[in-house]
This record gives sequence, structure tokens and C-alpha cells, in this order.
Amino acid sequence: MFNIITPKPLMFNKQSDIALSDMDLPSFDGFNVSYWIPEENMTEQEKKENPTYKTTGGFTKKVEYKEAWAIFWRQTTEGNKQKFLNLPNFDAAIFKEITGIDVEENDDVTITVEGKEKVISRKSAISLGLLDGK
Repeated sequence: MFNIITPKPLMFNKQSDIALSDMDLPSFDGFNVSYWIPEENMTEQEKKENPTYKTTGGFTKKVEYKEAWAIFWRQTTEGNKQKFLNLPNFDAAIFKEITGIDVEENDDVTITVEGKEKVISRKSAISLGLLDGK
């Protein structure tokens, strides 16, 4: 804050070599730690625990930080996920520690080359143009 120079941010515990303004940053649209649950979607247990739903028509459900990440990661696009993976100094172990998301888990896709099936990483398939990164 209040710089007359553009500092390069620390990312994944390392100094990046690019200014934040020059990065293709991922979107956090849809990342929430609370959600409005309307009455018609409430379970009987939620109705017992939140009796004011009768007046408000629902309740605000809070989720833990890593659960919020899991929901966000399931709902965001492949292209947005790729933007996270492309961040300078990306470190899968640090990302997992902070978010709970294991980007290396189930990241393989099967492709067919000359009649033979091959398994490669999703990241490689996107970079080769074999999968849509959106």
C-alpha cells in the first residue's frame, strides 16, 4: 500500500518475478464461507437448529474455510483452476495446506494416441490443446 513503485508479491513463500498487475489472476467469484439456504432446501435437522427460518424463509449456513474451498473448486471452471496453477511459484503442497485442495489428486486424464490409451496430467492435456481449459 502507498507505494510509488510496483513491488513484486511474495507468492507461495517465494518472491515472484512479476508484478501483480501483470498476472492473469484467477477469479474468486463464488468463494463463500456462508450460503443462504431457503426453507424448501432445509433438512429437518436444520429447521430444528434454526427455528427463525419460519420468519425469514431460510437460514444462513456457515461452512469452514477448507469446505468453502472444496465447494468453490468443484464449481469453478477448468480455466479458472488453471489460472491458480499458473500463479508464479505455484506449490501444490502449500496450496493444499492452505485450501485443502489436492491439485495432484485425480488430475490425470486418459487420451487415445494411435489407438493406444495414454494417461497424462490434466494440465498437460490443456497445454497441448487436447482439453478445453475453460
